[in-house]
Amino acid sequence: MQSKRPVHFTFCLSFTILGIGKRVFLTSSLSLTLPKQRPTRMRFVFSSLLLVTSSLALCQNTESFGIFGGLNIPFTVDQGLYKDPRFAAKGVVRGTPVGIYYGYDETGFGFALTPAYVMLGQTYKIKNTTGGDVGFRYVKTNYFTIPVALKIHINDLSFFRLSLVAALSPSILISGRETITHDATKLKYPAGVSVPTDPGYTVAYDGVFVPKVLNQVYVSQDKFSIFQLFGSLGLRSDFDLNDTWSINYDGRINFGLFDSRKSSYLQKLKNPSGPADVNGTPGAPDIYGPRRDVYISLEIGFCRIIQTKEKFKTKQSGRSITTPRDIPKPRNKKPRR
Repeated sequence: MQSKRPVHFTFCLSFTILGIGKRVFLTSSLSLTLPKQRPTRMRFVFSSLLLVTSSLALCQNTESFGIFGGLNIPFTVDQGLYKDPRFAAKGVVRGTPVGIYYGYDETGFGFALTPAYVMLGQTYKIKNTTGGDVGFRYVKTNYFTIPVALKIHINDLSFFRLSLVAALSPSILISGRETITHDATKLKYPAGVSVPTDPGYTVAYDGVFVPKVLNQVYVSQDKFSIFQLFGSLGLRSDFDLNDTWSINYDGRINFGLFDSRKSSYLQKLKNPSGPADVNGTPGAPDIYGPRRDVYISLEIGFCRIIQTKEKFKTKQSGRSITTPRDIPKPRNKKPRR
């Protein structure tokens, strides 16, 4: 018969009391009678169980605040511009958003508030009647935005969290306008679009001769709505460098829920009443079509971590333990023989 001996495990937990900066240690011991030949494996099993149990028992809430910056790839999805043969979309990258971050996380989920400045608007190449590039149309809208996000944690490691993110972002327009720059050339104006009456514009049978222009305002800021609401979906990762600082990565796709232009301007596009088009009928500045702002944002940030732990209560008194002095002293019991 194999000899048996008692095997003792001592389990130690430590946590930091917020606002005190001291460490509190809780110890407990477990005494089991196990076969002598396999103490290592059993010790590992029970230590793992105790570790998991303690992690759940010491569930903590984490607050963090910091700064972030990044870049975005904007798309001005405008059905009217897509129908106009003068314009072709061009990719552009902008060096925003830039802002501050506040986050609150519990086990399984969290919230984030990220006020930021963001520059949006796509660039369009201007094509002449033969398809050559002769200039650009710049769409620029700059917003102060306040995304409020819900985070669903895919994993909840103590030092790393990967989360699904869904957010709504109320946004206020800071500035917005559209400008054009192009060489002296011949452009194909579509029917329904006014031909400018300024000197240098001449209607021909296969297009309109236009003069050279530089940063000419095509749509002024008063034509843009001051309010916009964006919805977004994405992923966020929080990697804790230590107990005080974390580095964060955030990637989202953002959709403007409303047309960025005022309804009065859209009515002007729907009901042309301006200078004549190439056919001599009343025209509008552009072909009407719904417009939405869409952008992909990629961000990196650094945060200061504040951890708020739940208070523990003793079974006997129900009194909260908040300082090392509140921890009940262990009773001195004589070991059994």
